Amino acid sequence: MKAFVLYLGLATIAFLATPHTAHADTYEIFDLGSGNNTDAVGITASGTAVLLYNVPVGAPECAISHICQEYETWVNGVMVSYSPTVPNLIYDNGTPCAVSAPFLTSAVPGTCNNGHEVYSAGLPADPTTIDTFTGPDPVADLFAVGPTFVQDVDLNSSGDFIYNISHPTGGAGEYAEAIDLSSEAPEPSGILLLGTGLLGVAGTMKRRLLGCSMG
Repeated sequence: MKAFVLYLGLATIAFLATPHTAHADTYEIFDLGSGNNTDAVGITASGTAVLLYNVPVGAPECAISHICQEYETWVNGVMVSYSPTVPNLIYDNGTPCAVSAPFLTSAVPGTCNNGHEVYSAGLPADPTTIDTFTGPDPVADLFAVGPTFVQDVDLNSSGDFIYNISHPTGGAGEYAEAIDLSSEAPEPSGILLLGTGLLGVAGTMKRRLLGCSMG
């Protein structure tokens, strides 16, 4: 019985300490500049974003130095470095996926990573409106309202993503980054209190079992 109580306590701690996927509804948005002549390279697991700025043909910096590409590294909305070569980082961009949320009339393309997803789709009530969602709930997961919409999404495993805000009528748009502020990790103090409580329960059960055997 003592071994069982100990196992139960450890199993409960392990379960509650394990991160569980949940739909995020709070983001911090950073402006990464104009999307003109710019493409996304990717995002790291920690949220560092890299953009590729293509220097326009004929521009002095391109004609003189023959360096016609600039890789920009952004951290929390600040460009911390730029280089003519791609930064040697590990990118966590997610993969294209077909999203089929319950409120959609048909599957739509999106980007998925570790249980997170970002996609644009017209609502059934207004198919011409292009809205952007970060999950299957049409209310809680609504990220942006049309006519502007999110495209060229790179989504990391933590739920952070970089994207191009564009408009159906055209235009270069603008790059931005959404940092997922939700935390899936439990607080250490909560784990400590939980563990202490479970040890107390185990001790109480042990005393009761000893009392029964002695009686």
